[in-house]
Amino acid sequence: MEHACYRCGATIEEGVAFCPHCNAPQIRVAIPEPAPTLIPGEVVAQASYPSYSPVGKIQWGQAVPVTIQAGLLAAVLLMFPLGIFGLLLAGGIAVALYRRRTSGFPVTAGMGGRLGAATGAATFVMFTILGAVQVAFFHTGGQLRDLMLDAVRQAAERNSDPQAQQVVEYLKTPAGMAVSMVFGLAAMFFFCLILSAVGGAVGAAWFGRKRTS
Repeated sequence: MEHACYRCGATIEEGVAFCPHCNAPQIRVAIPEPAPTLIPGEVVAQASYPSYSPVGKIQWGQAVPVTIQAGLLAAVLLMFPLGIFGLLLAGGIAVALYRRRTSGFPVTAGMGGRLGAATGAATFVMFTILGAVQVAFFHTGGQLRDLMLDAVRQAAERNSDPQAQQVVEYLKTPAGMAVSMVFGLAAMFFFCLILSAVGGAVGAAWFGRKRTS
């Protein structure tokens, strides 16, 4: 078997150590190819590691279920006397459930406030739904209207200003009752947000102190 010299190209028989034309050595040593260099970024991408959010950022995929659970509890408590404290409690419960779902991931006061605010929004939605169901099935709409009219009459008795009297008379009309209902729901919404946010911030501070002690 013959092969070509790598230097001059002359034909040389297999086994000849040197080229008879240019005296170039014909023995070739196989050098192993170096292993490919691994880029750290590629190793991290291929390996499986649990994903954690930076401190101060909420994992909403984990947070939404707990805010719904805590919001449902607060909405039920609002149906009873002193249920207002359920809003504060719900914010703290949302923080506790969130830390449990994220294996004790740190929750700052700001995160707790946002979790509490989300819980308050969920509470408002569920409380509104529960109220609508109660009116539809238990026919309590008349009682609610009477309570609102009583509140309007008491306001009229406490204020003798003619303009205030005109406003009170307007609120007694169906359109006025609708306006009162809208403003009442808006006030209830912000009320739920604020109290639940406070409860969430307090809960974050409490659980953080408990974790580091």
